[in-house]
This record gives sequence, C-alpha cells and structure tokens, in this order.
Amino acid sequence: MKRILYFHHGGGIGGAPLSLLYLLQRLDRSRYEPVVVTLKPGPVVDLFRSAGIETHIEPGISDFSHTTLEWYGGREWWRLPGKLLRIMPSIHRARELVRSFSPALVHLNSSTLAPCAVACARERIPVVWHIREPLAQGVFGLRRALLRYVIDRYADRVIAISQYDAEQLIPSKRIHVIYNFVDFALFDRSLSGERVRTELGIPPDAPVVVMLGGAAEPKGALILVQAFPALRAAVPGVQAIIAGPPPCRAPEPGIKGIAKRLLGAYAYDEALLSALRQCDRSAQAALHFIGIRQDIPPILAAADCLAFPSVVPHFARPIIEAAAMGVPAVASDLGGPRELVLHGETGLLVPPNDPSALASALASILNDPVWGKAMGEMAYQRARSLFDAAANAAATVAMYGDVLGI
Repeated sequence: MKRILYFHHGGGIGGAPLSLLYLLQRLDRSRYEPVVVTLKPGPVVDLFRSAGIETHIEPGISDFSHTTLEWYGGREWWRLPGKLLRIMPSIHRARELVRSFSPALVHLNSSTLAPCAVACARERIPVVWHIREPLAQGVFGLRRALLRYVIDRYADRVIAISQYDAEQLIPSKRIHVIYNFVDFALFDRSLSGERVRTELGIPPDAPVVVMLGGAAEPKGALILVQAFPALRAAVPGVQAIIAGPPPCRAPEPGIKGIAKRLLGAYAYDEALLSALRQCDRSAQAALHFIGIRQDIPPILAAADCLAFPSVVPHFARPIIEAAAMGVPAVASDLGGPRELVLHGETGLLVPPNDPSALASALASILNDPVWGKAMGEMAYQRARSLFDAAANAAATVAMYGDVLGI
C-alpha cells in the first residue's frame, strides 16, 4: 500500500476541499493510504475526519497565494512582507512533515502551496499539483513568473481544473485538464427545495435566484444586490438567496480592527451594505443572506436560476453544482464560467460588473420558465458528461499510478 500525503491550504468549506473530499472518498484504500495536512484549523478538519481520513493541522506552514482570488495586492498589500518572511520556515517545516510521514507521493491541493513543492523536491518525493485557481497578473509580473517556474520545475504532474487555468502555466506535457467534479449522489435533482423556501418564508410559486459565495468580493454579491431592484421590477415577487459569508456589519474591536479599517479591509462589505440600504424595504426583505451553509443541494433545489456574477476569472463550482440539480446559470463572461456555461443552451453569459445586464439576463430566464427548464436539462446532461465525480476522480487516481509506475 502506498501512502499519499495531501496538503490543503485552508480551513473553510469551499470548492477545493469538497473536490478533495470527493476524490478521497473514491480512493482505493487497498492500494493507497491517504493522510491530509491542512494549514489552518476549521470545519474542513471535521469534514475529512468524519469521512474516516487521517487529518492533521499544521500552522507552521504558510501558503503563498498569487491568484485572481487573492494575491496580496490592492487592499491586501500589507500581508506580503509577512508571507515572504514565512517562505523559508514553511519549506523547512514541510520537509520535516514529509520525512515524518514518508509518503510515496504528495498531492498539493492548490497553487498556493509552493513551499510544500520545494520541500518535496528536496526530499525527492514526487508531486501531483492541483491548480485550482488562475494565476494573477500582478503589477510587474515577478511573482507570477516565479510561481509558473516553481510549478513547471517541481511538479511531476499538474492537474488544472479548467482549460483557462492550464493556459496560465508554462506549456508542458505534464499538464492535464481534469475538470472539477460534483457528486451526483449528493446533488440529486429529485430533491425538494420546499424546506428551504419554508424556512425563509418564500412562497412556493415565487421565482428564486440563488447565489453561492456570500460577501467574498471576487464572487460579485455587490453586482447582484445592485441588479436586484431592476430584477424586481421585471420579475415581480422574485426572491434571492445568497449563501456564504455575510457582509461584516461590525469591524473587529481593538487595534487590529482599526488597522484593517484604515487599510480598507472593510471597504467591500461597506459598499455591499450601502447597496442594500439603497433598496426599498420589500427588496431588502426579498434578499436573504443566509450565511455559510452545508445544505447546498436543497438550497439549489429551491432555485429557478443560479447567479454567478464573478468579477475575476476562476472556476465556478456553483455552476456545476447547479447544473447537477438541473438549474440554469447566469454567469460573468470570464475565464472559468465561459467553459462551464454554453450561452443560450445551459444558461447565459453577461459582461462582468454590469448589474443591468445581470438583471436583464436573470429576468429573461425567470419570465420564461419553459426555456429555463430546457436549459437546466441541457446543463444537467452536460454536467453528467464532464463533471461526474467517479469519472474525474478515476482520471486523477490514474495519474498517481503513472507517476509511481504501478
């Protein structure tokens, strides 16, 4: 039996840990023994452990992100010096862990794990590196160039979750595109959304738009809130469910909170709350920020359409989860969503940062439920062919055998 050590960068629930969980659940335990090391505590630890997967927390290793979702630029520039100072200690600690666990192979679950890749190379352990995020351009391109070099230099195989992500890397025959996948046993289109509608006081016949991602700036909740008054005018009675971190209504107390405010860390939350206040009371009551949830399939079952108004390119797990539930999507016409939505067939693509276009596209689907259901059906069939967990997990595991020569 071969031990595989999985490094995961975060502690929160999201697309990357869920995809890793689906993969581990389909791993042949007679051939492979998985061990997960996550760099931060959080609900992912319980998620993996509850599935019977040995999981450890290692705060002594720091990730280093240079992606469209996070790259220590703009309002996050203040984090860069600390991240740079932790690179060498992180490599050292990762080497200690690799020696301790003695894996046959290491699987890195994010592009942000460059220190772990360097550590594995120094310990002569092969690496399969999952690239789940497009690389950021940055200001001068130095960090981007360095990360591209590290991926090319230290990965024995690279898995990109979309063609767009693969195109950000130095071309190589070691790069393979395996789309993120969805568990059709969990995302069962026969589920009812009645419980969710009842919980939120939404009438059974009300049109519902769902957005997953909460108040994270790259996901575009501000665009949806700005679009909502026009959508309400075009589709009377429409309701919106926004799952994920809610906007921060009260900054952290003390010096840390003051510093974050001065650095603009709360600017997006404040803009989102301001947009909410500009909606009339009926529109505010129809916008449901429900926080971080684990019951995503029933939430999608309550939807007539998914909104994914992202403002930066990245793979959109909510789109494929909605497709598995037979729900069409309206998404930003950016790298990632552009591969997942066939415009006019499985959903609609709209210009990013355009509330008017988003409102119009959502209204066109909600006001024509027959068309919406037809697009949802086509989205489901396409998801079955491209995003099935069993098939895509098998393709990933086959890569292990290829690297290990078994």
